[in-house]
Amino acid sequence: MRLRHLGNTGRQVPLIGQGTWKLEQTDLNTAHRALLAGIDAGMTHLDTAEDYGAGRVEELLAPLIAPRRDRLFLTSKVHPDHATRSADVMTACRNSCRRLRVDHLDLYLLHWPGHAVLEEAVAAFRDLKKQGTIRHWGVSNFGPRDLERLQEHTEDGEAVCNQALYHLAERRIEHQILPTAVQSGMSTIAYSPLGSCGFPPTGHQASVVLEAVARDHRATSAQVALAWLARHDSVLLLPRSYDMEHSLANAAAAGLTLSEDAIHALDAAYPLAPDTGVTPTL
Repeated sequence: MRLRHLGNTGRQVPLIGQGTWKLEQTDLNTAHRALLAGIDAGMTHLDTAEDYGAGRVEELLAPLIAPRRDRLFLTSKVHPDHATRSADVMTACRNSCRRLRVDHLDLYLLHWPGHAVLEEAVAAFRDLKKQGTIRHWGVSNFGPRDLERLQEHTEDGEAVCNQALYHLAERRIEHQILPTAVQSGMSTIAYSPLGSCGFPPTGHQASVVLEAVARDHRATSAQVALAWLARHDSVLLLPRSYDMEHSLANAAAAGLTLSEDAIHALDAAYPLAPDTGVTPTL
């Protein structure tokens, strides 16, 4: 598994990690086997949130995490309703750690701006980091204006990442969100990098191009889509799969490098939509 730096921290994390949204709705034994196969293949970044299943997903991950905590890079997120006061953020973080049965998180994110009070959230993140409860912190689903407001309350390099919706058919973060993160020294963590409603996530003609590129590179369409996102040095990927075969295929995508012709063909097939000023989210 290729590694990439997380922001300006010097910490390296896997290029491809694993999301856990809707884990509580799966066959747990099958899902755990898929997640474990992914971990063994190098996808040791596990991402969850207190909002996933109202905390249930964190609880379901706990037995999987316990015997291999030292191998994992563990991320969770605070709901913006719990981020209006510093004390509430700290309580939410402790509750996530309790459900996960860990003594610290490697990365803690504000899940989306919502009604969060940034000054309070940042103060809590700083205190949690001083206490060792979290190693790093960042944000999720932040648009350009949100990132500008964040910069007003933070020092350079404090917020290490912005987690954002990004895939072949949803490229709008390339207008402002991705460049702003790069300028700030933040990583962008692409969630749903294969789309959220099946794959390929757009019309037939684009799919024909994608499939042709996949054949030329002896890869699957999904692997090509992941490799296309990974062309950005500051981007990390968080696909979600509860199928062992798919998980292993996702991990293998880290070893795929697309030709320049392939990148240009995909750029044309999946064009960048105009910037509407709306932050793309699920």
